Amino acid sequence: MKLLSVKEIASMLNVKPSTVYQWAELGQIPCIKLNGALRFDLEDIIIWIKSCKKKAELCYNPFIQTRGPGREGG
Repeated sequence: MKLLSVKEIASMLNVKPSTVYQWAELGQIPCIKLNGALRFDLEDIIIWIKSCKKKAELCYNPFIQTRGPGREGG
């Protein structure tokens, strides 16, 4: 288990430390509180990041033009 600080997590995620504190307070990011200091298990953070990944829509093709109701082609 490798524990990281708020500053290290903020740098890793490219967000402000205050954002990391807010996520932790809201329970949105996995964290450990040790004597009042927040720490983050790197393995938990990696799993959390993967769980946040949005899957691509398989049926969506941005190169296909669709005609909506009331729209004329041409």
